[in-house]
Amino acid sequence: MLGKIRSLKKISPILREGAWIVILLVVAFGAFTWNRDSVFFDDAIYFLDGDCFSRMTRVRMMEEGGLRSIRHHEWENFPEGTTPHTTIPLDASIAGLSQILRPFSERHLALAGAWISPLLGADLLVFLAAWAAAGALPYRRAMLLLLAVSPIMAHGFQLGRPDHQSLLMLLLAVALAAEVEIWRSKANAWRYVSAASWALALWVSLFEPLILLGVVLLARVLCRGLRSQAQANNTRGWATPVGLFLGILALTLWIDGWRAAGFHPAFARWALNIGELRSPGWGGIFSWCGWLLAIAPVLLAWRWIRGREKLCGLWLALLIAAAGLSLYHARWGYFLALVFAMSLPWILPSMRKPWLAWLVFLISLWPVAAEWERRLYPEDAAFRAHVENITDAVALREAALSLRDRPAGGVVAPWWFCPAIVWWSGQPCVGGTSHQSLPGIVESSEFYLNTEPDEDFLQNRQIRYVFAYEPERLISNSQQILGRTASGTTIAEGLYKNSRDTPKGLRKIFANRFFRVYETVPQSPDGYEQ
Repeated sequence: MLGKIRSLKKISPILREGAWIVILLVVAFGAFTWNRDSVFFDDAIYFLDGDCFSRMTRVRMMEEGGLRSIRHHEWENFPEGTTPHTTIPLDASIAGLSQILRPFSERHLALAGAWISPLLGADLLVFLAAWAAAGALPYRRAMLLLLAVSPIMAHGFQLGRPDHQSLLMLLLAVALAAEVEIWRSKANAWRYVSAASWALALWVSLFEPLILLGVVLLARVLCRGLRSQAQANNTRGWATPVGLFLGILALTLWIDGWRAAGFHPAFARWALNIGELRSPGWGGIFSWCGWLLAIAPVLLAWRWIRGREKLCGLWLALLIAAAGLSLYHARWGYFLALVFAMSLPWILPSMRKPWLAWLVFLISLWPVAAEWERRLYPEDAAFRAHVENITDAVALREAALSLRDRPAGGVVAPWWFCPAIVWWSGQPCVGGTSHQSLPGIVESSEFYLNTEPDEDFLQNRQIRYVFAYEPERLISNSQQILGRTASGTTIAEGLYKNSRDTPKGLRKIFANRFFRVYETVPQSPDGYEQ
């Protein structure tokens, strides 16, 4: 009997920890899939933005032609195409999930794209829960709770958003956890985990992981000292982990190659349309992490200086770097929330009493709750915009599907719709949503602002189809990108509003509430259609 009681006492903490993880996963999946009505509707699966449609076009090419690196996009900036920064790891992950789902659904590819990010988010939570429990980290439940409910983390792992940030956050979480264990002088295996996760993160995206790795290495020198770091490396062996790191990078270059491209002169004007390239301000940052972020650097610095807690110095360096970069570009918000959440086991103990730490932490989540209220219960203007976006998506799909069985040819359309048109129709577009597509984006903007179709543009770009859309937004966006205003009645207005006087050389082949589709018609020397 006594033995059974002892066994129950040993099992009880494991069961409580497991129950807490299950609850958090349920909460997290609710946060990650709050937008399901925008993804699954009208008997189709819709992705969140243009980059996601481009990603899925890549994966579809893999399924049709075999697993390989796709280094050139022929379907954007047509016919020149682009050389994107996109790499194979996430493509292969989606393709693998698609094969798992193949026996269960004809839409296995689209389902894989829709679900890949929420599943990666669940993987992150499970890994961090196991890591924190194994290390007996204090306030690990606070860390997991913030990761589950942070709006920016939910956006990174959102349903219908197969973008690289989801895989990148998982790899960086593993890398930072391994870094903590290295600093705590744990088993040498963590060195291999660190080397592999940092290298794989750099494979997924060279930009953010490279900066964070630089901050980590700098923190090693500042907090641990050059001599102690060198001694640690000598005693535990650094050659093999570094070799693993360099080996993965070499594999990266062999499979995906090195891709670098300069910025187009219109990049700064175009970037004004990209939300992740704007500053979120302090209000946005607090809505992702809570008010505790404001005093977190002070608490970490106090513990680092007073208690010689070297790991507090590591988290302080990462937190300052991530916060500063997030104020510059919102795209860093994912990594700020990740770093802040993972640093909570070192921040909250500075408040001494657990009840006080939990009270402060929960109260600090007020702006996070307010942000969720805004998303789940949008005001009139936001609700109308949400409905319009869904209606646009349905109408665009209908218009694009009208081209699926027509002869192949280039499409000129508003640039932000181009990846979705490619996905639904299979026809290449002049525009795109990547900065490498800016030559086509600029020429498309000029086309819509002109008063007559530019025959040279239509011929050089091998245009066969022209999309017309609500002209006010199209003209405003084109003027912003070009840095000039339109004069006279533009093509954007003429094609959308005037159903009788179609410009010479174009023939309407489809129309619905929001879109008109025209086909170019070859002209004879005397000006008549051939």
